[in-house]
Amino acid sequence: MSPSDLAWLRRTSPTTASRPRTLRTETRGIARLDLLEHASPLSPRLMRRIGRAFSSLDLNRYPDSEAGELKREFSKRLAISTDHILLGKGSDELLQILFLSISGPILIVEPSFPMYRNIAETVERNVHSVLLDVDLTLNMDRLLESVHLHAPALVVLSHPNNPTGAGLCPEEVARLAFAAPGGVLIDEAYHPFAGSTHLPLMEKFPNLMILRSLSKAGLAAIRIGQLIAAPEIIRRLDEIRLPYNIDGMVQSAARLLCREALPALEVRARGVAARRDLLFEALKKIPGITPFPSRANFILFRTGRAPCSEVFSKLKEHGILVREMSGDHPLLEGCLRVTVGPRAEVRLFLRALDSIMKGFL
Repeated sequence: MSPSDLAWLRRTSPTTASRPRTLRTETRGIARLDLLEHASPLSPRLMRRIGRAFSSLDLNRYPDSEAGELKREFSKRLAISTDHILLGKGSDELLQILFLSISGPILIVEPSFPMYRNIAETVERNVHSVLLDVDLTLNMDRLLESVHLHAPALVVLSHPNNPTGAGLCPEEVARLAFAAPGGVLIDEAYHPFAGSTHLPLMEKFPNLMILRSLSKAGLAAIRIGQLIAAPEIIRRLDEIRLPYNIDGMVQSAARLLCREALPALEVRARGVAARRDLLFEALKKIPGITPFPSRANFILFRTGRAPCSEVFSKLKEHGILVREMSGDHPLLEGCLRVTVGPRAEVRLFLRALDSIMKGFL
């Protein structure tokens, strides 16, 4: 088929960074410290419970288009009313709904989650960006200058940020929400590891919205995103949500997991956060390595004079996969990202990295 035969399709230019790199079938026996998933599956007991829940579904019937019971589960956990919640098939669908709904440009910071720019450009929204500083910290004064310059309909930030791991303090978010002429979205996909949330600020700033996901705490296969916002915003966004966007099996599994799995998964996430802090201190002791402080379930680090592509390859020779970040953004040149995995895999990674870096001294 020639390009002219596809003239009826609009061309888009998604970034390569926006596509997940799975390689599931090619990496048996390799420590997967490149994926932002939890390494441990759910217990067999819970999986049997999910199977029994599925067996009671009437698959000939459409699911609840409003996912009312599931909303009530999240409402109880978040201590807010259901009219503050919009559910989507993962946070990506909610980003798409939000970006389709706004009437002006979007302001983001970079490097950050590449899907912000990808989705915004796919739905033909103008995107302005503010670069992080060289040390990968956010200059809030510069961001506010851009807010005043561009008057964005929406500002999108992450807490913590992917791929840097940096968090936002409440004072920063309050300054932004006060100054923004439109909406402010804080993506809290990694909030289980952050130890803080900006949900309380919504009472003071009705233009503030919070985006959540079940993926990072250990339920990546359950594609459920939650957008928390003022009821007036939720009603407007719900007008363009497609009906039945959360299928019956996902609703059934998510309801059960909210009740029976999330409390234990939150405890497990606190354990990951504790191991992350130990990993950060260990990385600081390896010659040539510069880790960036993180409040997520990963750590970004620079490899100094050692080419990160060579360090990546040598780690793979040791049976360890991390994420090479240099190609994602110029500010990430020389950077790798490691997920806080099981203790044994982290120990293996640290021993291998220390040995590799000594070879470059």
